[in-house]
Amino acid sequence: MVVALAGLIALLVAVLTDSTYAAVAVVVLAVAGIVLLLRDWRADHNRVAAGEATRVPQDEPVDPSMSPELFAPDISADGRGPSSDARAD
Repeated sequence: MVVALAGLIALLVAVLTDSTYAAVAVVVLAVAGIVLLLRDWRADHNRVAAGEATRVPQDEPVDPSMSPELFAPDISADGRGPSSDARAD
């Protein structure tokens, strides 16, 4: 985030002042941002490969009040138009 904000400020300075040094700073900050993104991507990829990607516990109980049968589809199966729930929206 800091690199992105610094790059934005450097870009504004480079455009407004027509400075070569500011333009070089924009390029350097862009490369630094790409390097940071690649580092985060590799860390996520390595975590997935190691099997640590499951952040949600699998043994968590499911709320019985939230079942698929309680929800009506927005599209009617009879072909005469939307269901009453969709018309109410």
